[in-house]
Amino acid sequence: MLETSHDGTHALGASTWTAALALLLLSAALYLPPAVSTPFFTKGEPREGLVVRRMIEEGDWILPKRSSENGWTIASKPPFFHWLGAVASEALGGPSELAIRLPSVLLGLATVLSTWLVARTFLPGVTALFGSIVLATTFEWVRAVSSARVDGTLAALMTTALLLFHRGIVRGGLSREEAIAAYGSLVCATLTKGPVGFLLPGFVLGTALLAYRKLALVPRFRPLLGAVMILVLAGGWYLTAWRLGGDAFVRKHLLKENVFRFLGASALQSGHEHGFFYYLPTFAAGFLPWTPFFLAALVAAVGNRSVRRDPRIGFLLIWLGVVFGFYSAAAAKRSVYLLALYPAAALLTGWWWESLRTAAATPRWLRSRMTRAIVGATGAAVVLPLAIVVAEGLGLAPLTPLEPFLHPKDRANLPIVRGIIDAHPIAIALALAVLLAALCAALLALRRAHWTTLFGAAATLATALWLLVFALFQPELARQRTFGPFLAEVAARVDGRPVSFYPGTFDFGAAFYAPPRTGHWKTGVKHGAGPHYVLVWDDAVASLPRHTAGSPEVVASSTGTEPKGRRHLALVRLP
Repeated sequence: MLETSHDGTHALGASTWTAALALLLLSAALYLPPAVSTPFFTKGEPREGLVVRRMIEEGDWILPKRSSENGWTIASKPPFFHWLGAVASEALGGPSELAIRLPSVLLGLATVLSTWLVARTFLPGVTALFGSIVLATTFEWVRAVSSARVDGTLAALMTTALLLFHRGIVRGGLSREEAIAAYGSLVCATLTKGPVGFLLPGFVLGTALLAYRKLALVPRFRPLLGAVMILVLAGGWYLTAWRLGGDAFVRKHLLKENVFRFLGASALQSGHEHGFFYYLPTFAAGFLPWTPFFLAALVAAVGNRSVRRDPRIGFLLIWLGVVFGFYSAAAAKRSVYLLALYPAAALLTGWWWESLRTAAATPRWLRSRMTRAIVGATGAAVVLPLAIVVAEGLGLAPLTPLEPFLHPKDRANLPIVRGIIDAHPIAIALALAVLLAALCAALLALRRAHWTTLFGAAATLATALWLLVFALFQPELARQRTFGPFLAEVAARVDGRPVSFYPGTFDFGAAFYAPPRTGHWKTGVKHGAGPHYVLVWDDAVASLPRHTAGSPEVVASSTGTEPKGRRHLALVRLP
């Protein structure tokens, strides 16, 4: 049986405030460095940044729009994330990488803390603390909440409601204040990414009420209050946006982004359609390094009838199953969509760790060959990169033999990886040394059955690993790819003259960093006296039309590339 303890953190020698501060510092250390130091270099982040910028500059607060290849278009998502980004931009002096990422970072921090604060009221305190640490240090969570995408915000808002629903199942309903907080979060989630923001948590709650035969509790969850809040606030925005955007809004927001994305349609061309089992390996990778422990927790919970029947753990299983099944059934799939189940998976893992810590005897499988094989593979995954860094520092080119086995895109990144290793050998070696030390501590703790020490070693390994990936490698890779420095050079060279994207040339990152009032070049019309400056992909410069007044002149070329790493931008002066 589970024993709920409101002061379970004292078992680890830490007060409530100390535990809260530790969680905040851990999360901030993981999420802030990449948010601060990584320039935009992919498609998604600057696309959201363009929405925020237009919201501030053009006043498109109700129906957000963004720059596109043809001028502007209605943004793909509702405005809540962009409202937060606009507020942060106003506070920080204008749209910037940090300002647009700040909502994700702060909500990611808040979710880690609230997972602990709420879960400890109906689960053992140590279980809640372990689960929050697991959540804070998983690969996909760190990546999502340190980037300017709506998915981290959506997951944070859903988590608030689901945690309150979880507590309501255990305690027999929601107070009025809890209901307002839960349904307010669902309103904001709906205004972040559409109807999935309230439908999916509603499915989880409904399934749990059915599974535990607690349908009589439905009135105590105040569904009428929730329906009114969602209809008036979220529905009010949809009605207003429809009146502003008309059929174009309906096609994009309701049909394309919801119906077609779920059901699949050849006309959608989202690029994210995958098979039903796509999320099995995807989640396994995204939940690293805790995946083996989560699988152990899942097997232990599913295999124990008394645990399944206890809503404190059973609700987590329902949460996991409904979210995983919902997104697996959808045609469009991305790894980040599963973020909504990460808090449940983390708390389940925390429950398993606490069960292991308080068990009278060590489970037999922890002494098995399979466990030793997993530990050995983990050790190799740490020792091999350390050896590569040392060999690279000695000039032995250890990455060269790997080139024939790599995807062309990864092969193209090898010179960048070599450059990062050559530029930061000491920092990388120190991080890998911490990883190696954590692995050794984990092996010793496993041998001596010191489970709290083993958990601490795993958390240290995860923290060091993601700092290495997201605070060092990712920013360096981004600086090699971003168009930011090139567009700053463009602004200096044109000295206030207009710049335009040539037809067939558009990139969200380039548009974000481009000089103010950068337009779109129209062929077949008179543009007046030159010179005129246009941005053209480097492989299209040779096809520019010639003129009797002279040939196009390449003024500057970028070192950065478009997201796929294939093309560079050129600033061309037309005669």
